[in-house]
Amino acid sequence: MAKDAGIYVIPGGDSIGLHLKPGVYITGKYDVKTERGEVSPWKASNLEIGDKILAINDTEVSRIADIQKVLSSLKKEEDLALKIKRKTHILITTCRAVRDRSGKMTLGLYVKDEVLGVGTVTYIEPETKKFGALGHSMVADNLSGENLGTISASSIRGIKKSFPGVPGEKHATLSKTSVGTILKNDEIGVFGIVHDLQDFSDGKPIKVANPKEVRLGKAELLTVLGNNKIENFSVEIVEVKHQNSKDIKGIKFRVTDEVLLEKTGGIVQGMSGSPIIQNNKLVGAVSHVVIDSPDFGYCVFAMWMIGSF
Repeated sequence: MAKDAGIYVIPGGDSIGLHLKPGVYITGKYDVKTERGEVSPWKASNLEIGDKILAINDTEVSRIADIQKVLSSLKKEEDLALKIKRKTHILITTCRAVRDRSGKMTLGLYVKDEVLGVGTVTYIEPETKKFGALGHSMVADNLSGENLGTISASSIRGIKKSFPGVPGEKHATLSKTSVGTILKNDEIGVFGIVHDLQDFSDGKPIKVANPKEVRLGKAELLTVLGNNKIENFSVEIVEVKHQNSKDIKGIKFRVTDEVLLEKTGGIVQGMSGSPIIQNNKLVGAVSHVVIDSPDFGYCVFAMWMIGSF
């Protein structure tokens, strides 16, 4: 059957685990107990929670182990030059390396170099095996590279329902086996390459809708609530925004499916990325829940995701 010039993808709905390795981020600060009492080695520094550490004394840092290696090489307490990224700005500041009571050198910073999450595949391009998922970023920075992270199969074992003011979530068990590679994270999703199409939905390719084609009215949401089974649920698109550039809130919708409302209370965490289908076209991906009214949610236009990777 001949296809027109549009873009065709396999709609997702598969639940996945996401394991992102975005670099080293500061998540907190603490006072260090030393032989001379408690000290705050970061007190004179320009360091904030959320900063990404890029280098220490000109040594590039991409893992916590890199910081530990620098600190273990020090013979005495000293000020270290930290190159950090704060949103779009690159800054240089100093932080004191001090020796705690156990004899270890430390900066008094809580840091993380991994982010784990549960989400939903939005689409897979059958020819290239490119995928898009989540409908929003995992971390605030726009990242791309060969070793950003992996996706794995995710088995939903239960649902915590959403209530007004209290978002629910999918409880999942994540496989340790990688089924895809993450190559990009930006504000509208997580993108990469799947290893084998057979690990995912075997749905037939459908056309990706242009944002101008999306209409108010009935649509379907694809997601997994249990038994690794993708199910279709009815929703109603209640608002379509006219956008000339990508944004995570292009479509507002309401869950109308009584079964979904009974099981989840509406939109829950882990549902992000769930594809929205209208007139047999992929129109969007769930990106956010309306916290005070969890039967309402927002979507990013699918075309923005396709064009992002």
